Amino acid sequence: MINTTLIIGMILGIAGIYIGFKVGFTKGISHLVALIATILTLFLLLMLTASIQTGQSRNSVITVIILVILGTVYGIVKVLLKSAHKVSELPLLHQLDKIAGILVGLLWMTAIYMLLISLSYRGLFGSFGEQVISDVENNGILTLINKYNILMPR
Repeated sequence: MINTTLIIGMILGIAGIYIGFKVGFTKGISHLVALIATILTLFLLLMLTASIQTGQSRNSVITVIILVILGTVYGIVKVLLKSAHKVSELPLLHQLDKIAGILVGLLWMTAIYMLLISLSYRGLFGSFGEQVISDVENNGILTLINKYNILMPR
């Protein structure tokens, strides 16, 4: 049986290498920070929705405060990374920036992959999600990746 989740992971890995080299390290870090901020925002919004539905106003207020802090920190980091990107455009540093970008591209795609698996376990993808869960549980590599998936609630 073909493990489509593993194939998707390999395609994402190849795409990550290509995108990371094209974009470079500093811009890739900026994209990775944005992706992580988006993922955290998504999970915080899910927590906020659950808190509101269950009537837990204290948790709702805490979640909103965390969202505001996340937005502020993201804005500061974005400004710092923009100036670092300008420095990386210097001729000697430009090639090093592109080569180091490969690692960031792989990290970026790994985060997307872990998000795909996490949302599948939450039941958000229907029958596709069930296929992903089955593929993860029947493959040693995917089981190992999922073991260290920080997006999965334990």
